[in-house]
Amino acid sequence: MAVEPKREDNTMQEQHLLVDYENVQPSIEDLLKLAPKLTDVWLFHGPNQIKRAKQLQAAHERVTLVPHSGKGKNALDFHLSFYLGYVAAKHPAASLMVVANDKGYDAMIGHAKLLGFTASRVGFKAKKAAIAKKTATGMAPAKKAATAAKKKPTAAAPAPVAPSAAAKSVPAKKAAKKTAQKTAPAKKAVAAKTTQKASPAPKPTVKAAPAQAPAAKKAPAKKAATKTAKAVASKKAPAKKVAALAAPKVSDADKVFARAKTALGKMGKNRPTKLAALLRHLKSIVGQGATAADAQALLQRLEQAKVIQVVGDLVLYP
Repeated sequence: MAVEPKREDNTMQEQHLLVDYENVQPSIEDLLKLAPKLTDVWLFHGPNQIKRAKQLQAAHERVTLVPHSGKGKNALDFHLSFYLGYVAAKHPAASLMVVANDKGYDAMIGHAKLLGFTASRVGFKAKKAAIAKKTATGMAPAKKAATAAKKKPTAAAPAPVAPSAAAKSVPAKKAAKKTAQKTAPAKKAVAAKTTQKASPAPKPTVKAAPAQAPAAKKAPAKKAATKTAKAVASKKAPAKKVAALAAPKVSDADKVFARAKTALGKMGKNRPTKLAALLRHLKSIVGQGATAADAQALLQRLEQAKVIQVVGDLVLYP
């Protein structure tokens, strides 16, 4: 086991860097950029990094080399985790920083935070990798813009279809109603003639018949007015349907938030502990047509309400 370096007494808060040297190989200048006030560096390395590790140790007096003993895929990771607990116990007020790109340390870091320690993980990438990443991220907005431009005409195209179909159906209904209006008086006339032939009426009754004729004439006028009103209403109906189809569906953010909170509470031990899994679950809660941005907004609201706590790609439930 490596010997702890000697320290001078001072009032400055100690800052310990635990470097996974198998995962990243920063120089002492890189480490000073990540933590300008560092006091101690714990360098965990394997047999293949011994030469470079000794060079880094020679560049700073507070660098302690910790070679991992034993074989295994995660042997060095377990060494670093053990030392993090060891340093935290020896220096509970110190700031602890793990320098590695391995997100597997995040669960340990999150647990250390829950226990009240000041702990974090910082990734490191070489300059060439950083330039490549910036170039890739610069191309991403252009791809998104092209995708959005393609989608816009497609969404606008179906709008005129609904009114045209409704407009075609209105003349057909009018023609059917006019045909019904023409056939109705003819049937009434035939019925009236048949009644007169079957039962001969006295003269006073024949004279009274013309007096009722104006009432018979008024009836078709009322029917025509009623049919005209129905025709006007049927014309207005497609416009209302078109307006309903054109209006966007507005989701109630408060209802979605309450539904997500209730769903996570009912899941109990089955609640997602990984950030990617939780975002997929929240996207399904928002509903059909939900985007990654909708799920991210819901995630932030849950985190602000202290329903969840996100540490790296780890999700904690206080």
